[in-house]
Amino acid sequence: MTTATRLTSRDSYITVQADRITDQSVDVLAVERAVNGELPAGITDAELAHAARVLAEHHISRDESARRLRTTDYVLRKCQDNGWKPDVITSWRERMEKKAARV
Repeated sequence: MTTATRLTSRDSYITVQADRITDQSVDVLAVERAVNGELPAGITDAELAHAARVLAEHHISRDESARRLRTTDYVLRKCQDNGWKPDVITSWRERMEKKAARV
């Protein structure tokens, strides 16, 4: 089996500092993968909110952040407006799941 690895320049790779995370349920590696465009399966809303904050701190545009995190710029703006709390992402996910179930 061959494993492919996407190479990025060290200048563009964002490293997430573990000491900046206060929520013990947040997986630093999941956040780091997400901010670098490799959204892990099963990422939690708290991890997504933290990833969105990290991207904003690195002056990544909201459009690019939304693409990396597979969400919308509206959700990211609302998340930022609410102090990077994951409840905005949770309610958005719930609405998307209900919408998908109706189709």
